[in-house]
Amino acid sequence: MQAGHLPLALAIATYDWNPRMAAFCIAMHWLPNADSLVERAGLAKPGFHCTVTHSILFAVVVAALIAPFSTHYALFGLIAILAHYAADIGSTVGLPLLWPFSKKKYTLALFKDTGSWGWEMFRGYYAQPLPWLLEGGVTAFLLFRLWKIHG
Repeated sequence: MQAGHLPLALAIATYDWNPRMAAFCIAMHWLPNADSLVERAGLAKPGFHCTVTHSILFAVVVAALIAPFSTHYALFGLIAILAHYAADIGSTVGLPLLWPFSKKKYTLALFKDTGSWGWEMFRGYYAQPLPWLLEGGVTAFLLFRLWKIHG
């Protein structure tokens, strides 16, 4: 999922709808992709994206670091990160969800991985039919949640 990450993060935030929670859920939802910035900066080997930061352990550690300040935000952070994994698991790249206990990568192989950066990635991703359906569903769910909140 590419652009669909934003409505997914915002849909999570609608369960405590305020600007601070919206910004927090967006940040937590995109946090696993910080690994692509590290790779792009040359600080990690090619292929680092979708590794350690896409594991359940990473999500739990991030939530545990937030919990002493706010268990409420820790729960929303955990859900936002896990939702990122749910959005990514359809890609053929696969996610090492059980790292460091297993290096096996899990995938539903619903759509072909087209990379993590640039126009070619977007063009290749949106040339496939299923991403439109998945992201349309996520966007429809966000609109439904906003309708429920604002009537």
